Amino acid sequence: MDMSQLDLNAITAFTAVVEQHSFRAAARSLGVPKSTVSRRVALLEEQLGVQLLQRTTRTVTLTDVGESFHARASQALSTLSDAAREVRQSEASPRGVLRMTAPLSFAENYLGDILTEFLATNPEVKVSLDLTDRYVDLVAEGYDLALRAGHLADSTLKAKLLGSNSLVLVASRKYLAARGTPKSPQDLEQHDCIVYSPSERGAKWPLMVKRQVTPLPVRPRIAVNSFLLARDFAAAGLGIARMPAGFSAEYEAEGQLVRVLEEFAPPPSPLHAVFPPGPHLAPRVRAFVDLLSQRLDARQPVSLRRRR
Repeated sequence: MDMSQLDLNAITAFTAVVEQHSFRAAARSLGVPKSTVSRRVALLEEQLGVQLLQRTTRTVTLTDVGESFHARASQALSTLSDAAREVRQSEASPRGVLRMTAPLSFAENYLGDILTEFLATNPEVKVSLDLTDRYVDLVAEGYDLALRAGHLADSTLKAKLLGSNSLVLVASRKYLAARGTPKSPQDLEQHDCIVYSPSERGAKWPLMVKRQVTPLPVRPRIAVNSFLLARDFAAAGLGIARMPAGFSAEYEAEGQLVRVLEEFAPPPSPLHAVFPPGPHLAPRVRAFVDLLSQRLDARQPVSLRRRR
């Protein structure tokens, strides 16, 4: 017969009877009725097509084939028990490789500080971090975790809200003095724009027009996939840039940048930690998500610290 069809509970009951020298004692050690132990042992003998035990009213002894089977079965159960114990111990604390992906725009200005703190307090964890703005299939590509900005598409993935990002339009006073301050979204067509994109083709900025979020075409002078560089270009007077408020906050405080068209800004977009489905979250993932939650208040906009 196919050995994979053997009932593990039946094998456990059989070994318990042998080691306890009786069905009653075996039932007591397993926490089940004596009738259950008898039924399981009988099922095992039926599946194997042999008699494993000699039963009398007073004693239970092994047959020759039963003795041989017990030697191998008890060894196999011990191996399974050791394997289960090792798994429980390995999952008791954060360890192993945390494979995660995040948008470059978030990671380059903030994630390094959180990861440094996380690794300092979890010495048995290693991190593999992929910075990309593309959509990553966590299950197919073997990732533990992703940080995603914007509204999530329906999926089987689990998610935890970390905070929100407000996108603002900023420019230098020098630029606005030379080119004028836009009064309406349509005025952007007359301005040099700094867009977050690897390409200047088809650039559009979503803004509120007649109470609806409307993607409006803009005229890029610079296209770059770094908010840090976009911020510096804007501060240098090269145009109007659109970026998460956290990136421009200190430059605004210092007077290097000012906001424009604030009344037309779309609603803030959420930031989530996303991970594959499953009943158990690996300790390394849970520990990192907990740290993110502590450092980012989901009730407040994400605050990005400027790194010098």
